[in-house]
This record gives sequence, structure tokens and C-alpha cells, in this order.
Amino acid sequence: MLLTGLISGVARRMVPTAALAGASYVAAKSLAAFTSPDARPGSSRSMDPLYPSHRPTTRLQKTFIAVGSALMGFGDPTDGAHIAALGDATSNGCFGRMRSQMLSDPTGVRILKERPQIGFNEHEWAQLGSLPEGSFGRAYFEQMRRNGITWSSRPPVRFVDNEEDAYMLLRYRQCHDFYHTVLDLDISVLEELAIKVFEWRQTGLPVGLIASAAGPLRMPSDERARFFADYLPWALQCGAQAKPIISIYWEEMWERSIDDIRKEMGVWLMPSRNSVTRAENSTARID
Repeated sequence: MLLTGLISGVARRMVPTAALAGASYVAAKSLAAFTSPDARPGSSRSMDPLYPSHRPTTRLQKTFIAVGSALMGFGDPTDGAHIAALGDATSNGCFGRMRSQMLSDPTGVRILKERPQIGFNEHEWAQLGSLPEGSFGRAYFEQMRRNGITWSSRPPVRFVDNEEDAYMLLRYRQCHDFYHTVLDLDISVLEELAIKVFEWRQTGLPVGLIASAAGPLRMPSDERARFFADYLPWALQCGAQAKPIISIYWEEMWERSIDDIRKEMGVWLMPSRNSVTRAENSTARID
């Protein structure tokens, strides 16, 4: 802990956040917009886009995009756009666990076949707000309104070079706010990092590990102590024991009791929260 505090102090005092953010922003933007020689139309080694938002890039470009996005995320860990770019650039070849989870579950197979995407029109969104208290849909609506965020803010996948992998990453990204709702966590840096640890234990995607390793360096000492003492152990255990979140058809859960969903998933809340708060209260089978 002493070493962590020393590193954090150096990072917070010696790296001017504005300069760091500016430099990494320029790097990420320029690399994201650049089309490599290997991907130019007409090149003998060109890669055609595999899906509408796909941006073919070389490994070197992905490395620079990852570094630039990580620096930007370090400047503001709650900035979803940079975390998304980091996820894109570091996830190629890391979808084995998610694919296995989905293919071993009938609902996961159905999701891969039907390719649902999260979206609402004005009437559908209002309907969520009129659902009964205690329902998943109402809890999701209230959580989004409380935090001033919208379902449409999740950026598309751009740098994943496999169409099915890109959909899995998009599904994971679009469902991120559902995880906040089910785990009853808001969008502070502390709670966002706890979500990232939970997601990493679930999916194995590097972005969660990278974010949760770098994020605490930006925290004040009291929040960092809380993260390591309380949030990190809970997120690691809960993420390891919960049913795979990627194989849940959330759109079919709106009217269900959120507490029942938590029990079936095998998740429990932080001790400071109410409702399902202990692993033994879960009805999920842990193999």
C-alpha cells in the first residue's frame, strides 16, 4: 500500500493532467483516423471493413490507440469513449471465454443468432419509468436518470477484426449500465472501477484489468483505501461466482423483480447496500 500511495502521489503531482490528456487525445484521434498502407483500398494486403463501424488497423496502430486511450482514461477514468477505444484495441484474440459462455448457454446462443441491440424510442423509455417499484426496468430507468446518462451514449466497436467478436464486445458495452443497476453501483470513479473488476472476472477482457489497475492511482488516499479494502475483494469474488452476464437477455427482464434477478445471477451487493447482500442468499448454482 505504501508503494501504491507513492506512485499515486507522483502521478497526481508530476504529470499535468491537461498536458497528458491533450497529448494522448491527439495521438488517439490521429491514429484512429489514419488508414494504414495495409488497409488502403486496392492494396494487395488490404482488409475490407467487416461491419459498418469497422476501421481496419495494423497491430502497431492498435498499440498506439491503446496507449493513447489508456492515457486519456487515466486523466478521466469515467470517460466512456476512451475506455471504449482501449477495449477495442486490446480485445482482439481475447474473446474465447465470452464465446464459450454464450455457446454453452441456450440464451447465449439465441443472443448470438438474433443479435439484439439496446435501444428505445420515447414511448418505450417512458414505459420503463412507469413500471412498478422493485422491477428491473424501473430500477434501470431510475439509475440512468439519477446519474444523468443515456442508453445511446455507448460508442460503436471500431477496431475489432472479427465480426462476431465485435458484436460480443458491443453487447457487453451496451449492457454495461445493466450491470450498474443489478449491482446497485453509480458512476463515481470508485464504483466504476469496481464494475470494471467485476467485468474482467466475468469476461477476461483486458480493458477491465487495465482500468482497474491504473484507476486507483488517480484516487485520493481515502477512496483508494476503500477500493482495496472493500470494493476490490467484493468485485473479484462476486464476478467469479456470478452467472455469465453476457448470456442474459436483459430486454426480457424489464418487469421482473430485480432481487429475483440478483439471486438467479448469483450476485450480492456491497455490505453497505440493502437487498441481497451475501453470497449465500443467492439461488444460483456455483459449479
